[in-house]
Amino acid sequence: MRVTLLGTGTSVGIPIIGCRCRVCTSTDERDVRTRCACLIQTQGLTIVIDTGPDFRQQMLRAHVDAIDAVLFTHHHYDHVAGLDDLRPYFFTNRTPMPCYANDKTQRTLQRMFPWIFDAASLYGPAPKLRLESCAAPFVVRSRYGLSAVVPVVPIPLRHDDAEVVGYRIGRFAYLTDTSQVPEGAYTDLRDLDVLVIDALRHEPHRKHLTIGEAVAVASRLAPRQTYLIHMTHSVRHADEDARLPRGVTLGYDGLAFEVCER
Repeated sequence: MRVTLLGTGTSVGIPIIGCRCRVCTSTDERDVRTRCACLIQTQGLTIVIDTGPDFRQQMLRAHVDAIDAVLFTHHHYDHVAGLDDLRPYFFTNRTPMPCYANDKTQRTLQRMFPWIFDAASLYGPAPKLRLESCAAPFVVRSRYGLSAVVPVVPIPLRHDDAEVVGYRIGRFAYLTDTSQVPEGAYTDLRDLDVLVIDALRHEPHRKHLTIGEAVAVASRLAPRQTYLIHMTHSVRHADEDARLPRGVTLGYDGLAFEVCER
C-alpha cells in the first residue's frame, strides 16, 4: 500500500497570507504546507481522505487520474471545501463515488453543495457522489470494475467539542484534527506499521494535540514510524525534526511511503 501526504498544514495553509515569519518565508519546501489531505493507493484502488481548498492543486501535483472513494474526517471548511473539484473524475466514468462521513459532515456537505446533493438543485455536470455512513467498519470497492475490496476501520476522535473520524486501513492509521484519542480507540490502533497524527505546535491548544502529546500517543502505540501533520507556522521543519525521538518525524506535502497492508 502506498500512502502520500497531500497536505500537512493548518486551516489557513503555510505560508500564511501577509506573514513574514521565518517559516512563512522559508526556502525549505517542507515548510510549504497546504491543507491536510491524504492519498492511499492499494490493490489498484485509490482512496482520498478529505477534499480541502487545495484539493485540485494536490490532485494535479500527485498525478491522480482516478478515485474510487473519499473518506471525510469532519465537516470543517479546510477539509471539505474542494468537494466540487471531484467533477473531472466523472468526465469518462459516471459510476457514483461513495463519500464516507459522519452525520454532521453529511449535513454540512448537503448544505454547502446543494447542486450535488439536493434533488431540486441538481446540476448536470456535478460530481455524482453518494454519501455513506462511517459509523462502522466498511469496505471500499472499485468504480472501475476491479474485484478488490479495501477494508476500512473508522476511529472515533475528539476535536474539542466536534466529532472527528480517523481511519485505519491495513496497518496504517490517519488521525488528523484531534485533541484527544479516546481510550477505546487504542484497541483499534494496535499493531500499526505507520501512524499519521495531528501535532499542531508545542503550546497547548483546545482543539489539537501538541507535538508532545502526539509523541506520547505514538509512544503508547509504538508503530514502526510516526509522521506528524497539521503543523502551524511556529514549527520550522528542519529545527523540529532534529529534536524528535527515533521513529517520529514531521510529515510534509508530497511525502510518500509504503505501508504493510496486513
